[in-house]
Amino acid sequence: MKSTFRILFFARWELEKNGRVPINAKVTLDGQKVRFSLKTEVPAKAWDPKAGKVSGHSREAVQLNHYLDAVKGQLISHLHNLIESNEVVTPHMLRDAFLGVNTKNNGLMTVFQEFNDRQEKLIGIDITQSTFNKYDLTYRRLKEFLKVKMQKNDILLYQLDRNFVIDFETYLKTEYKLDTNSSEKLMRIFKRITTMCFKNGQMPRDPFCDHKLKKVKKDRGYLTKAELEKIIDFEPDNKRLEKVRDIFLFCCFTGFDYSTTAALTDKNIVVDDDGCKWIETHRVKTNTPSKVKLLDIPLSIIDKYELKRDANFLLPVMSNAKYNLYLKEIAELCGIEKNVTSHLARHTFATTVTYANGVSIESISKMLGHTKISSTQIYARIVDKTISDEMGKLAQTLNNTKFSIGFQTK
Repeated sequence: MKSTFRILFFARWELEKNGRVPINAKVTLDGQKVRFSLKTEVPAKAWDPKAGKVSGHSREAVQLNHYLDAVKGQLISHLHNLIESNEVVTPHMLRDAFLGVNTKNNGLMTVFQEFNDRQEKLIGIDITQSTFNKYDLTYRRLKEFLKVKMQKNDILLYQLDRNFVIDFETYLKTEYKLDTNSSEKLMRIFKRITTMCFKNGQMPRDPFCDHKLKKVKKDRGYLTKAELEKIIDFEPDNKRLEKVRDIFLFCCFTGFDYSTTAALTDKNIVVDDDGCKWIETHRVKTNTPSKVKLLDIPLSIIDKYELKRDANFLLPVMSNAKYNLYLKEIAELCGIEKNVTSHLARHTFATTVTYANGVSIESISKMLGHTKISSTQIYARIVDKTISDEMGKLAQTLNNTKFSIGFQTK
């Protein structure tokens, strides 16, 4: 298709003042238009709207017309330069190039990289390493998408639209086989960047305004009582798996996530008036307070590593990647077919250890460091044992009543 390019100069008659009118330029490229001020004025009576220039041969008229010719020449030169370096050129890009706006600073990947650079400095202060890793992953996936699907290294912010959002989400699901919830996490980070740019005035529209991110409620996994007992009874033949087993059991009986567990020191241990030991801390991920009474198993694990502490940390926690890898090895050796991960211990604490044994949702919520009960209800589901116990109580209540023996079958 043949490209159409046109430059038109026009007067802003509604802004006429003292017999002079400001001049604007209108650039049209392939049907797209942009208007901008040239920051100059001409005598209102001398402006020829049909010719798009100043009439007459006065010194001022000649100078103004030379200036307009120079503007046209600069715009044409910028167009050629942009065509050489960009797959798609827009009138906005021409305007920015003419006005001296650094369009590079308005590129999605440039802005995203600057955001990540700021966030990296906040690791351990406002965010965790795992949170930053998600920011970095989203950045890399966007960069891959631009390179593979659009043959670009970056895209200007005002070029982002709803189609770009949908195409990127589809790319995550098809190329990386991400399910709805996994892709939603990355898309939400992408949305954070575009929302920031929109509010800063760097984008004329929000590309997510007509696109709703979906999240599917899932029944999160946990270990049953029998499976947890297999981990407790497991006797590793090496120190590596022994440490992993101990850390995992510690989390199963305290509800702490990986990051919080790794950050615990002896300063987090407090003793109440009855001589019972508790752990008081803040969750690394959300900075919400959490207080958990130490049961026998976590107490024995802390005592076990008391003389082997590294920099006063309570437990010898390795990297999360190695930890999860070794947990899969333990699960296989124990005959557990579930996907055993570091976070599964937190789910197990909320269900098998506490809720199934009569601990209230409210207490579990405080121990997990949740700010909303609804967050706890995702973890503390009604397990089969709870249903069995309650139905057993119901059977006893109905015993010797019409609801129990009064119905006769023929």
